[in-house]
Amino acid sequence: MGEHIVLAAQRKRGRTWSGGWKYKTACSGFSLIEVLVASTVFSLGLAGFAALLLASIISSAEARRESIASIAAASLSEQLRLNPTALDRYLNPPEYVFRICSGENLCTPEQQADYDFRLWQLELADSIKNARGLICRDGTPQDGVEGDNHCDGAGPLVIKIFWRGQGANDDGDSIQHRYTLEVS
Repeated sequence: MGEHIVLAAQRKRGRTWSGGWKYKTACSGFSLIEVLVASTVFSLGLAGFAALLLASIISSAEARRESIASIAAASLSEQLRLNPTALDRYLNPPEYVFRICSGENLCTPEQQADYDFRLWQLELADSIKNARGLICRDGTPQDGVEGDNHCDGAGPLVIKIFWRGQGANDDGDSIQHRYTLEVS
């Protein structure tokens, strides 16, 4: 019984018995400051990873839009090659299409051009939100923005596609993108 009193007294002084004497020191375990520093470093690492992931998602979406614009321009280029007699209708399309050219409905080359171009514009706007495409002659095809296409009427035949992407430029406006394909 006296032995229990001695052990109890020793426990109060910071020593315990578990198969041997172990002393508690000031260096044992983690302090609250170490835990806070470690969690702060970990949180900053996660924040950096989240920013990297977000930038990757935005870049991937923009690459997808570029691919869609490329495919759409190539498709319209093929339609131009298939219907060269109606080139003027592609350059100056009417505002409305009055005849649906599909199936057994026979159309003139001009009506077919009107229908094909309007259908192409609708599919483009559906694939890339608010995208707009046009065909023009342009000596400097790599210029122009949505609303001001800079087609000068001289030079090669060009397909231009405009759309607004995610993100913002220095002015706070959304970033404008352009895809250009010279038709040979």
